[in-house]
Amino acid sequence: MYSDNHMHEIVVKRNSSSRKRSRDGLKSHITTAKKRSSVTSETCSTVEGHPYTQDMSENKGTELVSSPFLLSVKDCCSDNEDLFEGYDSIVGDSSFLAKLEDVELQMRQCHDQQTPNACEDDLSDSILAEDFRDLTSRALPSSQLEFQKAVTTPHKSPSRGAHNTSTPDLVNPKPAVNHADLNVNKPPPKARRSMKDHLKKVLIDNAATSSTVSKTVQQKEAVMTEEMSFAMRAIESISAEQDLGPFFGLPSKVKDLILILKGIQNLYEWQETCLSLDSVQQRRNLIYSLPTSGGKTLVAEILILKELLCRKKDALLILPYISLVQEKLHMLGDGSRGAILEMTLSKILYMSKSTQIIGMSATLGNVGDLQTFLKAENYTNDFRPVELKEYVKIKDSIYEVDPREETCFSFSRLLDFKYSSGMQKMDPDRIIALATEVIPQQSCLIFCATKKNCENLAGMICKYLNKEFLKHREAEKATLLGELKSSGNGSLCPVLQKTVPFGLAYHHSGLTSDERKLVEEAYSSGVLCLLTCTSTLAAGINLPARRVILRSPYVAAEFLKRSQYKQMVGRAGRAGIDAMGESILILQDKDISMAKKLLSAPMEKCYSNLLHDGGRGLLSLVLSLIGLKITTTVEQVRDFMKGTLLSVQEAQVSPERSLWDLTVESIETLKQKSLIEVSADVNNQTILQITRLGRATFKGSVDLSCCDLLYRDLSKGLEGLLLNSFLHLVYLITPYDMVHQCKPDWMIYFRQFTNLSAAEQKMATAVGVPESFVARMAAGQSVRKSMDILVVNRLYLALVLYSLLKETNLWNVSDRFQLTRGFVQTLLSSASAFGSSVLHFTEELEEFWAYKALLSELTRRLTYCVQAELIPLMEVAGVMEHRAKQLYNAGYKTLAHLANADPQILVQTIENLFKRQANQIIASAKMLIKEKAEALQEEVDDLLMLPSDLPSL
Repeated sequence: MYSDNHMHEIVVKRNSSSRKRSRDGLKSHITTAKKRSSVTSETCSTVEGHPYTQDMSENKGTELVSSPFLLSVKDCCSDNEDLFEGYDSIVGDSSFLAKLEDVELQMRQCHDQQTPNACEDDLSDSILAEDFRDLTSRALPSSQLEFQKAVTTPHKSPSRGAHNTSTPDLVNPKPAVNHADLNVNKPPPKARRSMKDHLKKVLIDNAATSSTVSKTVQQKEAVMTEEMSFAMRAIESISAEQDLGPFFGLPSKVKDLILILKGIQNLYEWQETCLSLDSVQQRRNLIYSLPTSGGKTLVAEILILKELLCRKKDALLILPYISLVQEKLHMLGDGSRGAILEMTLSKILYMSKSTQIIGMSATLGNVGDLQTFLKAENYTNDFRPVELKEYVKIKDSIYEVDPREETCFSFSRLLDFKYSSGMQKMDPDRIIALATEVIPQQSCLIFCATKKNCENLAGMICKYLNKEFLKHREAEKATLLGELKSSGNGSLCPVLQKTVPFGLAYHHSGLTSDERKLVEEAYSSGVLCLLTCTSTLAAGINLPARRVILRSPYVAAEFLKRSQYKQMVGRAGRAGIDAMGESILILQDKDISMAKKLLSAPMEKCYSNLLHDGGRGLLSLVLSLIGLKITTTVEQVRDFMKGTLLSVQEAQVSPERSLWDLTVESIETLKQKSLIEVSADVNNQTILQITRLGRATFKGSVDLSCCDLLYRDLSKGLEGLLLNSFLHLVYLITPYDMVHQCKPDWMIYFRQFTNLSAAEQKMATAVGVPESFVARMAAGQSVRKSMDILVVNRLYLALVLYSLLKETNLWNVSDRFQLTRGFVQTLLSSASAFGSSVLHFTEELEEFWAYKALLSELTRRLTYCVQAELIPLMEVAGVMEHRAKQLYNAGYKTLAHLANADPQILVQTIENLFKRQANQIIASAKMLIKEKAEALQEEVDDLLMLPSDLPSL
């Protein structure tokens, strides 16, 4: 058995060395930003941002940060930690970049009021460039002074003339201005390029390489202005040892922004020590481990910004994407998800020797293995900003957990709360007493074993709460109920309708993503003071509490593992708010012995999972190595395997068989599945090559366990594809991995089956589910003929998806099939993702040409699952179905309408829309239009470009 220790979160930075194609002469209102940028104004962007404060638990994960790459890996599983720390699952909408934009907007407004006629060049418009000017009074290196001089020199670009365009927020070329007429005809100030745009641009520039360079471009590069040439030399003079500023090599403006956006004035002592380590400064690999809320993520963010801004390298940050969202891949010691992470790290280590890997983790029992795997040094500190006290409750007594004691527990106090006889029957565990000691003024989380238990417990507590709870932030709770109802298209969960007025709610995967987001935001702001949630979701939320209560030491029917326990108790304590955090584990007499073992158990270890589930990870790794041409011979595969975590832990993970034997077996298995083939080169050396089916599997990211099944289903579907209904196509992209998560209700199955058209019923029979079978099952009769339960269940889920496509109302479909809203939403998103995989799969196989156009449209519809006219609005960040309907009915029917909307009018027109949300919607619409315009301009540029291979005399 392998430990559930985890390692997650990745960041990669890559430098693009090939020359970019310049189109300066083609500048217009819709010229691609990445095409008109210069070396001087090169900036950078974050791949994914998440909020971080020293007051809250931080994100955990694996991050890459490097010379060509910077990879930082977060591994976890601690003795006194949770595996994910404080990863913010949904509340993270107010990300670092979103906050940064708000701050810049305020600064811009202030700047405009003070200097209304200011119009600066592209780079000097940025916050960071302002900092460069601020540094003139300091003792700066000569190269930095030259760089500062270059970036503050305006660069004048030729204008192509004025153009009419509906694209918002795009700046016209600056016309010549007569100084005598400044007060009469003032040109509009050039729009400030935000720091977010600068961050985004460096990644775009690095990715946008081209091998085709026109003669016009070559001429423009040859006549580069003196200022631009000087700026380029200044940038190139910045070495890894030279800094752009005093804040760990970053401009002081970064420190100011951290204070404004995160409220962090000074770093913790360990953070300063870590950032000053030789391994960090000299770009050697490092693993640093601390308890939850210690501030690990801020260190990673600073290193990423330094890499992007100072060294002009790219950064990829991979965060844990937990079951609250979509059950993704980010812990080294956790099943198939850990296998994928190990594959990623192994490839980067193999392909890029200059990569710096920085791993963040809680305390691990075998960090030495990870050091060997990542070739990393180790830094450890036991700092935790808020003291955590762990307790257990046995009957009416509270004991403090003390592993040093022989009994593991030391008596603390008696629970003093007057219970009526009715309350004693309803609440034998005295949960109401424990909760009301802290709520409503402070917060409380109660972890339960099942989803149903969460709902029942929240409802039970409300029955016995004082009516004074109703008055606490009453107006805000009423607003929350309205928003919950709006998110459900007028439907509201009856449990939440009852509990929210008291400041309580439940939180588990049965809620929709909109509901979870609203509940989390309300809890974080104090509108809700208590949440009941499932223990399996403990790792997926960053919702710290003054007190955490574990109703039992079980997850469903299984006893807690130490890592799971630490995940939950790690939520206790809010830095900057509480002096300490408390966790209370409720125990029955029968569980005391096992609980003592749990609480005194040693730190768990992290093991490779390439051999998980029959070696699926190893098979996928070998296929991807051959598909990417990382390895083309058996010997190269062997060399690659020596750099995996599995190789480091071969004796523990596979004591009976060698890694080489397992690798050879994997190669043979892939050959048998016709995914790879063996050939010989001119020197008669054995070469491994991927087949058409293997490439389709690899390109489509199709699980190896079902690639042959998918091929058979698609082939069979071509024999009689139903085209007058979406049902057949929906069946073909219903995810295989969700089939066993739902058992059909046979009466509902039969009812929905009989509502199908004759052609649809014929299709169902063709795939293997005749009406007679469904009717017999609904009637409770025996069925003589054996049926493929995979096909039967898959068609049932296909009927759920088909109903969603026709009706688009998730609540109605959930009620009709008696499924939770969260499950239906997960099914929808999984089907959309799998549909995209199937589409890429078919694109690699000529025999499936007919599926390409059909699946493309279906996948698009499944992605949004709304009426066709609402799809453009659904592309906007923060706009879900209900909001899209509101906007459409109010006259905002296109992206152009939203991009040019007045936020004040939006707020007045749309119910329950706040100004901040309105501004975000408008900004997102503008960005989408910009991107579409840039894509079109790119096509125009490509069409007008002189071919480099044009025949000549």
